[in-house]
Amino acid sequence: MSLQLDEGTHTVTRRMDSIRLLAKEFALFHFLYENKDKVFTRSQLLDRVWPLEYPVERTVDDHIYRLRKKLKRWDEISLDTVRGYGYRLTVQENKSVLPASPSAQDPEMQEVIHGLLRKYHLFGQGNAIQTLVQQQEALGIQIEPYYQLYIHFIQGDLEWLITTKEISFEERLYWLLIFVHSLIEPSESLPLYEQALNSSALSAELLRELRILNIIELYAEVGQYERARMQLEETYRLIETDELKNFRLPVTLAALYVELWGGSGEAVEAQMAVLRAGLKDAPYLREIGRFQVMEGLWLLRQGRVREAELRMDDGLDVLKMSLNVPLYLNAAYQILLFMEQHRIEDRLRRKYRQVYAEIGKNYGVPTYKQRIVDEIRKFLSPISPSSDLPLI
Repeated sequence: MSLQLDEGTHTVTRRMDSIRLLAKEFALFHFLYENKDKVFTRSQLLDRVWPLEYPVERTVDDHIYRLRKKLKRWDEISLDTVRGYGYRLTVQENKSVLPASPSAQDPEMQEVIHGLLRKYHLFGQGNAIQTLVQQQEALGIQIEPYYQLYIHFIQGDLEWLITTKEISFEERLYWLLIFVHSLIEPSESLPLYEQALNSSALSAELLRELRILNIIELYAEVGQYERARMQLEETYRLIETDELKNFRLPVTLAALYVELWGGSGEAVEAQMAVLRAGLKDAPYLREIGRFQVMEGLWLLRQGRVREAELRMDDGLDVLKMSLNVPLYLNAAYQILLFMEQHRIEDRLRRKYRQVYAEIGKNYGVPTYKQRIVDEIRKFLSPISPSSDLPLI
């Protein structure tokens, strides 16, 4: 059974049937649905669904009662009371065997669907990708394993990414490394990135992406601005020679980030002008959100604190809307790093420290952070540099 959850309207949809929930009912259901078959105490649910509020445990019971009434017509869903502990959401699988869909056997149809997925990926529309993956059985399509993994990544499903046995650790390594950037200090992340680059653990494509894009912002955060600029020069050459046009905006954002940390005001303004022009023609949610956050960092650097706060909040809201958890979490972390570097006022630092902590808590960072870092270190430590890869 697959459901579509619309945060904007607090609506849950099953096929053509929709149920409208109140805001906290929706938040509670969303959390339980994302964690199907797991039991949570009332206290745990209060922490996750009512953060920074002080309701009593009876509040959880009341919301569970109302959810049961509203969802009663869907037999596949069950909100169970686990006596002496708490609550659990279970979803019955549909065991009926349906005839194979003709569209699943049609190569042209499969190419159309995967063309859509590639476009949604490019535009940063995580919600659209999730909808296609969730509805693949009903649509009669088969999604490539890459997108099955990618969905867990953009959903911030740290538990699955670190514990699954469905996909090898080697195949998950790149995606876990992207998360690591926002989990530990840059001075600790950079050696892990360099170990991965100097190993044979990643595919050629992911190795290239890590080298020409992901590591650049880490160089800036540890103060290696010239190294970052040298890598950017190589990256721009590769974009031209290998026709990597989809890298242009993300790389230009990385270049802006480097200048924000270690460049002149003129260099920052020049990069921002390029990005403003590029985003007019390519209004991608991920890039718009990141650009707005960086505009806020530039305003911070100029001492325009109130304007900066509004702009950074706008950017975080857009990244949240894009349903790309790694970017959302990383943007909040980069705001904190930048404030620490520039000794920004305490009130703002406290605010964004809390924002980062709340995002992390929602996706299990306190639970899985150390395990992710330890597993990556353990995996990379015995790997010796490959002879055909230059040391970074």
